[in-house]
Amino acid sequence: MAERRSPRVSDGRARPAARPRRRRRRGTRWLALFVFVVCVALLAFGVVKAVGAIRDYFARGARGPEVRVTVKPGQTLADIAATLEQAGVVRHAFSFAEYAKKVGHTTDLKPGAYLLHKNEKYDVIIANLVAGVKPATVKVTIPEGFTVRQTATLLGEQIAGFDARRYLTIALDHPPAFRLEGYRPGTILEGLLFPATYEVLPSITPGQFVGKQLAAFSATLAGIDLSRARRADLTPYDVAIVASMVEREAQVPDERPLVAAVIWNRLRQHMRLQIDATVEYALPKYKTVLTYQDLKIQSPYNTYLHVGLPPTPIANPGAASLAVAADPAKVDYLYYVARGDGSGRHYFSSTYAQFLQDKARAGL
Repeated sequence: MAERRSPRVSDGRARPAARPRRRRRRGTRWLALFVFVVCVALLAFGVVKAVGAIRDYFARGARGPEVRVTVKPGQTLADIAATLEQAGVVRHAFSFAEYAKKVGHTTDLKPGAYLLHKNEKYDVIIANLVAGVKPATVKVTIPEGFTVRQTATLLGEQIAGFDARRYLTIALDHPPAFRLEGYRPGTILEGLLFPATYEVLPSITPGQFVGKQLAAFSATLAGIDLSRARRADLTPYDVAIVASMVEREAQVPDERPLVAAVIWNRLRQHMRLQIDATVEYALPKYKTVLTYQDLKIQSPYNTYLHVGLPPTPIANPGAASLAVAADPAKVDYLYYVARGDGSGRHYFSSTYAQFLQDKARAGL
């Protein structure tokens, strides 16, 4: 008979897994590994996408065309950044605002109308907004030799709203205090309103413009050597008077020292200056050709009648004429006459006989 085996009694502990069950656990491991790899791949893909998104967010692109942007008073940094983004100057308002904070410009960006470029560099934008918009100005060029009246007319034409009458009133009737040796306070400012190119705000007042011209005159005269003029007993104001006559008489720059020499030599010999330009100044209206009747006009400016300098300058001289008036050519000329050939030049002479010959040559 076959031997019967007694049944095994379980001790309550799990029995070792059978071979087929071990195969199922190995398959689970492979599945977990597969899931892990997929997760890593997805995570890497997400990081790449995130980096790309960040790069795209902060990228500014190529500098584009010019656009006008208006920053309004009271706008915060966030408001300004949004305005810049809307205009295309920056791609993302947030990144610009964060950069502005980082470099310390949270509250000092100024309002105004700006011309900026699309996709502009942040540093350039900030530099512009910190500096602010320069107010619109007007450039006015006052020619050398212009009188006060000519200057007033020019300013009234070139500066919108400028009060030319007020300018004349200040310059001729109520001049501000001005210190210059030889100048008597209250005298008209003819000759002291320096001719130059001035860049001013359209809102400039006549008084302010006069102040600028007086300051420019003082600065110019300070750079001129007046020692020779002082030795000749000429004050700085006398130099301005001589310079004004040179400015109106000399048509060619290289003749300025010669015209100044004639004036100096005549003063030294107590001769009447007989300067046509002083008579022109005395006439009610400017004339290009004087008559013998004009030369008889009763005026302290008529140097055909009165010895010495006129009481004030007759125009506003430039730096070149002031310089030669203080230090003229060292020649003995006493006369000059226009050549009459359209060149603007003169014949200069030391004797009256030669002067008469020069007049004949000029067809006078």
